[in-house]
Amino acid sequence: MAALKPKRIVLALCLALLADIATSLFLIRDGVFFNRPLPPFGARTHPNQLATLEKMGAEPAGNWAFDRELGWNWRPSSVSEDGRYRINALGARGPREYGPAPLAGTRRVLTFGDSFTFCDEVGAEDSFQAQLEALESGLEVLNFGVSGYGTDQAWLRYRRVGRGLGAEVVCIGLMLENIGRNVNRYRPLWATRTGVCVTKPRFVLDAGGAPVLVPQPYATRAELLAAILDGSVLEHVAEHEYWLGRPTVPSGKLSAFVRLSAGYLAYRERTPARLWREPAGEPFRVTLALLEHFQREVLADGARLAPVLVFPAKEDLTRYALTGRPYWLELYAELERRGLPFLDLIEPLVERARAEPGEHGVQRLYEGGHLSALGNAVVARALGEWLRAHGAGAPEER
Repeated sequence: MAALKPKRIVLALCLALLADIATSLFLIRDGVFFNRPLPPFGARTHPNQLATLEKMGAEPAGNWAFDRELGWNWRPSSVSEDGRYRINALGARGPREYGPAPLAGTRRVLTFGDSFTFCDEVGAEDSFQAQLEALESGLEVLNFGVSGYGTDQAWLRYRRVGRGLGAEVVCIGLMLENIGRNVNRYRPLWATRTGVCVTKPRFVLDAGGAPVLVPQPYATRAELLAAILDGSVLEHVAEHEYWLGRPTVPSGKLSAFVRLSAGYLAYRERTPARLWREPAGEPFRVTLALLEHFQREVLADGARLAPVLVFPAKEDLTRYALTGRPYWLELYAELERRGLPFLDLIEPLVERARAEPGEHGVQRLYEGGHLSALGNAVVARALGEWLRAHGAGAPEER
């Protein structure tokens, strides 16, 4: 009987090896397991990026443009290829053109941030900026959001286009997922299923905790494309790319089981809830430093208020807020400790979701992955109330 034991061990190892090979051959395709890219992550993490790379060889049509400093940006006076998103001459969203200074008798509010600030997936008239203008006729509310941006890029874009526009209020949009973007230089390493292969600048903290810029590494779109195709993009962003090699995979691509285990670790590390619960972690510290210095700069430039607008993804409402498991309390505590004003948009969205009839309140607040016209209406009302409470409502209401 004892002699059979080694045979059983060998048999078990052989079966495990066969299962590993079968998983590699039939379940992992192009490094993807049920639409989840598996580590080790290369320059291309998902097959859907191939279509984007094919388009990068020519100047993109529509409103998206490569940007030497910001990574990407909206092209002024442009319209998206599908006609849905119009960018005005200042680089703000919508058909309305604004002058370099607010109209007499109005107060100007600028908004910077990512796709939740830009209001992806709804028309310009349904954005919270347009709805706030409709509610408060004495306000001009300009939408400078850019899809996919981190707080770092929003800050740099403010420096380029926001100064000198006579704003009394500059809102800094923060979607909770942005914490991972703020330590990222090559987008697919953070958002592995993205269809967009782009690099971005980021900030690191010096010994005193002040943010120091690490520039976007490519001068042209052609340079970026070449680096992605030959894989050298990973080498170029390796310094200060927080997500590179998280986690390491000792077997490389040889073992399917090791890659699946590493995939579990990779996506666990990339969970915003985990990152916001670690105040000592680099993503948390960098994000708070960005918000603080962004606000300071806005106020030094002459604005009176610079609130942080905290946006939740749909999952944040369904999985955490509505079940009484908020993971963003450390963020709020640190904002308060630093004396940084903010507007919690999660609470009014939760209230509206609970007030909606039936079981699909959250679904009505979102259009795809972003806020719907109704969700943006909640934001517009909450922001309008916050502005009035801080003496920054429409002038005629003072």
